[in-house]
Amino acid sequence: MKQFLTVLYFELTHYFKSKGYVLTTILVSALLIVGLSLPSVFDMSQWIPSLEETSSEEKAEDLSDEEQSHLAILDKGQWIHSDYLAEFFPSVKFVGVDSEDEMKNLIVKEEVDGGFVVHSSTNFDYIVQNSTFSDSNEAIFSEMLSLINRVNYAAKHGLNFEELESSYNAPITSETTILGKDGIYNYTYTYLLVFGLYFMIITYGQLIATSVTSEKSNRAIEILVTSVHPTSLICGKVIAAALASFIQFGLMIASGMIAYQVNKGAWNSMLDGIFDIPHDILIIFAFFGGVGYLFYAFIFGVLGALVSKTEDVSSSITSITMIFVIVFFVTMFGMGDVESSAMKIASFIPFSSFMTMPTRFAMGSVSFLEISISFILLILSTIVVAYTATKIYRMATLRYGNPIKLKDALKLIKTNK
Repeated sequence: MKQFLTVLYFELTHYFKSKGYVLTTILVSALLIVGLSLPSVFDMSQWIPSLEETSSEEKAEDLSDEEQSHLAILDKGQWIHSDYLAEFFPSVKFVGVDSEDEMKNLIVKEEVDGGFVVHSSTNFDYIVQNSTFSDSNEAIFSEMLSLINRVNYAAKHGLNFEELESSYNAPITSETTILGKDGIYNYTYTYLLVFGLYFMIITYGQLIATSVTSEKSNRAIEILVTSVHPTSLICGKVIAAALASFIQFGLMIASGMIAYQVNKGAWNSMLDGIFDIPHDILIIFAFFGGVGYLFYAFIFGVLGALVSKTEDVSSSITSITMIFVIVFFVTMFGMGDVESSAMKIASFIPFSSFMTMPTRFAMGSVSFLEISISFILLILSTIVVAYTATKIYRMATLRYGNPIKLKDALKLIKTNK
């Protein structure tokens, strides 16, 4: 135990003294604190419209001519009254043109952002230099023409337009009662937690494998094994990396959550879906993520011990990295339907349960029995992996030359029994 604590202390100190570790933790935490505090210090409504409290009409009146967007219009039959344009496009200044060529020329010169050629009350062309996902002008213009046609139809047939509209657009009220979890609301922070767990394991797993191989390549392991038991060495390395990564990730999450709670009013609660994470979900992610981290960390560590050169590490860990990446994508795609058979099965397989079970818990309904069974299986599997890893590490640390295949290492352990 004393040897294990010595290795643990040494490895943790190594991480805490690393400039990359310290700078990354401080930089990300500081960026979160500063970024989330900006709306309390500066008026951010110009860049984040959701923070603006004034109405769209008031906002349009406050815009100068330079700040307004400009659109050209060629209304061949005088179908559209300017009042409709002002109502549907309050922040747009329309420029009349006499021909399509003139409109295209203005668009190419970037004097206007686009233009409409109205052939009739039911037919128009929208001309723009480059299309974008955020451009909703065509849809708004179509809605406006639809209203104009309804107004004209009512006038032509002597109908009361207000009564016709109230019947056509009768207000429908509804209320959704959620008996379980709000999967839509929980999606964002679940995605971020899963991605954070993925990034932690893939990054620190490779560091563990490289660290183990480096000790073999520079022969430092020959000195270490004479004074420290191999089991204490690998366990100290793995658990130190786990603690270092969780401390780093925890500080980043805590910085963001505290900064947001302090400035929540300035954000109009618009980031609740990211930072307002329920405690039970954080606990489930911490327990499953922590044990799952150890599960993969021991595998990365032992794979690093199977090679003698650092340049061979990438090929040694390729298989487990591919498995881990597949688990990540299964979880990502499964977030669309956490009750799917694939997600349910994956939540009981140790290679994937550390990621899929917390996701199911955050976005769906999972019984306490399911969580318990999954967690027990994960713990037992991690114990087996850790035990096997220590045996392979003890056997492989002083073996040099060509990389040892994992199946051969397992055969040697079985033979030595």
